[in-house]
Order: sequence, then C-alpha cells, then structure tokens
Amino acid sequence: MHARRTRRGSNLIEFGLTSPVLILVLFGILEYGTMFNRMLAVQSATRDGARWAATPNFTIDTAPDQAVAHVRESLALLGLSCTEAEQSSGMCTIEAEPEELEGLIALTVRTTIDYRTVCGGLLPIPDNLYAMTSFVLIDQTPADDGGP
Repeated sequence: MHARRTRRGSNLIEFGLTSPVLILVLFGILEYGTMFNRMLAVQSATRDGARWAATPNFTIDTAPDQAVAHVRESLALLGLSCTEAEQSSGMCTIEAEPEELEGLIALTVRTTIDYRTVCGGLLPIPDNLYAMTSFVLIDQTPADDGGP
C-alpha cells in the first residue's frame, strides 16, 4: 500500500513537468490555426475582388474602386472587416491600381490587415496579414482593322 502512494506523487510531478509543454502545444495549434484561417480569408477576398473588377462590366477607370468595394464585401462575408474608418485609422489597407503586366493592363489588388493574437503573443507570429493578386482586364482586345 505504501508503494502506491509514492507512485501517485510521482505521477503528479510528471504531470507538472509535462503540462507546460502540452499547454504550449495547445496554444500553438490554436494560434497558428486561427492565423492561417484569417490569412486564407484575406487571400481569398483579395483574389475575389481583383477577379470581379477584371470582368467586362468595368473599365480601367471604374475597376479599382469596384475591386476595393468587393474586397470589403468578401472580407465581411469571411468574418473579417476593413471598413473605411478602420482603413483611415491604419488597421488595414486595400489598394487597387492598374499596372502593366506583359504588355497588357492588369488590375493589381493589395490587402493588408492587422493580426491580433488569440493567445496574447506567446508565440512568434506576423503583425500583418498580406495578400496581393493581379488579373488582366478583359476589355483589351485589339480593334478589328477591317482587313481580309
């Protein structure tokens, strides 16, 4: 009976030594899982906004504003926000501009969102989540010169 009591004490000591490692692994899974989920949401919203604005419905003048508006809508649907007020306070940025890409005009959209930690900064993670994507604007077909 005496050996059993001694064993219970050693189990408590072993648990006390291993529990910090287990808690750190648990917090790591939670923190990195949340960060990757939000990063995928930022990438998806950025790609969706650029693809939406590159359709024939918009011109080179209206595409950037439409892309920014669509990225905002997509982020809201995915559980993140980047309102104009948040953007003016520096919490996030959404930029869309036409750029030349291999002889064509492409719409490049860049999104940056501040990442707030879930576990209080115990683990090394980035401060910002960033995504960039480019889509070629569709209305760039050469004019038919009436040749044979």
